[in-house]
Amino acid sequence: MYSISQYETELSRLYSLQAQISYDPYLHAHSRNAAVIRRQVAIFERCKDAIADARRVLDWGCRHGADACLVRLLRGNDVELHGCDVDPPKYKAFYEFAGLEYAQLTHPYRLPYEDNSFDAVIGSGVLEHVPIDSESMKELYRIIRPQGRLIVTMLPNSYSYTEWLNRRLHNPHHLRLYTLAEARRLFIHYGFLPVRYGYHQVLPTLSSLNRGIFDHPLANKLVEGVSHLNGVLEILSPINKFSTNIFVVGQKVNAFHG
Repeated sequence: MYSISQYETELSRLYSLQAQISYDPYLHAHSRNAAVIRRQVAIFERCKDAIADARRVLDWGCRHGADACLVRLLRGNDVELHGCDVDPPKYKAFYEFAGLEYAQLTHPYRLPYEDNSFDAVIGSGVLEHVPIDSESMKELYRIIRPQGRLIVTMLPNSYSYTEWLNRRLHNPHHLRLYTLAEARRLFIHYGFLPVRYGYHQVLPTLSSLNRGIFDHPLANKLVEGVSHLNGVLEILSPINKFSTNIFVVGQKVNAFHG
């Protein structure tokens, strides 16, 4: 079993290896400091129990497949990993490490998988970008087996102060935001019983594609130094209500009973 620091070290190594193959602004933004990588590992740690016994897992909207790599570290060879996204496969270092079977998507929401074919699906920072979230939720329900798990993380919070600031400063920001209550209702409406949910990432990580302060060494050292406080702030009400992200883990059901 890997420790959190070992997860972070392995992800950092993969980012460095991929950067040697080809430069990618998105990967740079999501590895520019230890706080960014810590954020990815921390939310995986909070949700990893949902894939503890999964044998077939999909990293939905995987981009470079960071979550798939973390699943591989967690489960070793006991899991079959798939990934899908709209881009052609271009993240060799990550895909090879995860042993990822990648599929490039050609439809706005349909997925190229059989019904009930996955024990768990992870979607990190994906649902807010799809064109029709309701159709994507239907597809996810279709491909997840009964009692299987849907893990949605990095969902942008409607009350996020970082989203508010980015709008005011004309920085990149999300157009679709969710409250935690809305996300839970969405899961229930499309057949998933929320079994775990909460707030994630109160303090910023400077993971924007913008340059300027985002690439300034002192700014990155600062966010690295305070990032350990997130664990406390994420459960401290009402401060956590203003976190950057929310997450929901849902279990596929055939019916809801009162």
